[in-house]
Amino acid sequence: MKKKPDREERDAREAFLAAARGLWPAVKGSLARVARPCGRPGQCAACRSGRRHPMWIFTFRQEGRLRCRYVAEGLVPALRRAVANGRKLEKRLSEEGAALIERYRRARSSREAQE
Repeated sequence: MKKKPDREERDAREAFLAAARGLWPAVKGSLARVARPCGRPGQCAACRSGRRHPMWIFTFRQEGRLRCRYVAEGLVPALRRAVANGRKLEKRLSEEGAALIERYRRARSSREAQE
């Protein structure tokens, strides 16, 4: 039989969901501006002179493997926000783990006190 969550647990869940709702979109990864040569080093004046082409790369893990995707300049502000939101959400999850343990300990000690 499934135990009904107590009021403290429901309040914690609602607080977490409200905070998470404000953190959308959220992604896990990093965004970096890099400079690379293009695919036509013999034809490109910039590459011949040693300069490289600036571009944005989003790096993330997928099924344990490191992946990279080029990002269009116009998407950079939205992706920056999503990365920042992802970091805030990760922090919140870590804090929630510690709070969950404390709630379980309090519930267990109150049950033992009642017995």
